[in-house]
Amino acid sequence: MPLTGTVEDREQIRELYARYAFTIDHGPHEDWVRCFTEDGVFESPRLGRHAGYDGLRKFTQMYKHSAGDAQVRHMMTNVMFTIDGDTAMGGCYLEYFHCKNGKATLEAIGRYQDELRKVDGNWLFQYRRVYIDGHG
Repeated sequence: MPLTGTVEDREQIRELYARYAFTIDHGPHEDWVRCFTEDGVFESPRLGRHAGYDGLRKFTQMYKHSAGDAQVRHMMTNVMFTIDGDTAMGGCYLEYFHCKNGKATLEAIGRYQDELRKVDGNWLFQYRRVYIDGHG
């Protein structure tokens, strides 16, 4: 499959994927919210559907409490995407860990499926859906 988009666009999208994982794990959570468009949607079979900046902010509070005192680590691999003008479709594999008392526990394995949009020169998630392996 031939590469699409400019080198700059491709690098910015890869940076978006990394920033998403790092900021949901470490914060600041407002930076995670800003990985999405204003009307962006995050959807997970375990954690529900959250839309718009207000919904995404509420999600970060719920998420922070659900992890308890465990450190959370998101690992995303095999990032792939195609760019068509100011929109893109992409995805990657996901491994999600809770780390506590010197032990890491695999909480989920699956993938993300993404729709991205370039807004004011910045690539953002328009819609991000989580698929958990073994979860209907």
